[in-house]
Amino acid sequence: GHEAGDDAGEIDTEHVRLPGKYGRRVLFQVWLEGRELALHSLNAPNRRLSARDSGFDDVRIDGIRWRVYSSWDPDRELLVQIAEDAGSRADIATTVARSLLLPVALGLVLLGLLLAWSIARSLRPLTALSTAVGRRAPAHLAPVRLDEPVPAELQPLIDRLNRLLEQLGDSLERERRLTADAAHELRTPIAALRAQAQVARSSHDDRERDQALAQVVVGCDRAARLVEQLLSLARVEGTAPATPPQAVLLAPLAAQVIADLAPQALSRRIELELVDDARAAVDGHPELLRSLLRNLVDNAIRYSPAHTTVTVSVRADASGVALEVRDQGPGVPEHQRHHLGERFRRLDHAAASGSGLGLSIVRRIAELHRATLSFGTGDTGRGLRVGLHFPPAGAPPRA
Repeated sequence: GHEAGDDAGEIDTEHVRLPGKYGRRVLFQVWLEGRELALHSLNAPNRRLSARDSGFDDVRIDGIRWRVYSSWDPDRELLVQIAEDAGSRADIATTVARSLLLPVALGLVLLGLLLAWSIARSLRPLTALSTAVGRRAPAHLAPVRLDEPVPAELQPLIDRLNRLLEQLGDSLERERRLTADAAHELRTPIAALRAQAQVARSSHDDRERDQALAQVVVGCDRAARLVEQLLSLARVEGTAPATPPQAVLLAPLAAQVIADLAPQALSRRIELELVDDARAAVDGHPELLRSLLRNLVDNAIRYSPAHTTVTVSVRADASGVALEVRDQGPGVPEHQRHHLGERFRRLDHAAASGSGLGLSIVRRIAELHRATLSFGTGDTGRGLRVGLHFPPAGAPPRA
């Protein structure tokens, strides 16, 4: 390190001219220990270019702004300072910028055109999908099909849209069938009401008139019950209830339904019996479960002869909760039981005067509660047994 310092001290401060295009715009100095000027360029002053010993600095020399960089050698014996005219730096930057301006401008234009073409090509399937959906008539619910290949990112949207169209078509078809069947079913009691009313109006016999009016009341009751069942079926068919399920004890619910239907059973001289397990709880909707029980007990009362018993039993075990309604009526032959619950289905025996809506409502409510519906023979080999098996409260949904 000392030898390098001695050699530098022997160098006379002879002016050295830098070669190159920017020779006059660059200054340098070499200072021994930062105090003695050992070497400098021709156009450099004899004083320090910058008071700083390291790093960059901006200084003015003879009214000109310079950018100075200072650094020591590893032994801190020689301080080197190099300065560049700030105007020269700006000229270089300007020259470089001008030389790049045209390629960059052309590149941006080409890039913009390429992006526009790429985006338009990528969005073509989406535009085709929008056009295909926009041109559809409200009643056209067939699956959406595109003529061109569909990107993998768009396929799930088309699949879900087709699934929605399928569900909407099923819902509309159910409503059309329900409307047609209901209109057909209501035609009979309305025609009967009209006939009985005409008899009552034209009759001169008080007894005959009273019988006709009594039949009018019966027909009105039948039509009112049919309308009530249609409304109940419309409420439970299709989508599930919006409210979340809750734990419901079936025994108090069954007792309440039996109390409500007791006057009807008493008028027909039918006894209602409840065999319950107070622990039996299921996850469900109280109003729907009440409708289920009401339809089961009401059906049993209507099909039971006088001086018989309708039994409602509720019991819980490890596998879930079993609900049964048993009557002692004419029953249903085993080969016809699979038709039970079909709307407006007439079975082949005289006592079957209903429309099948009650068990249709029961079947749909059972599906909403993940319950299994079964049919069998009632007590002592007579009548009909309707059984439902619910999963216990808190059981996870089935896959």
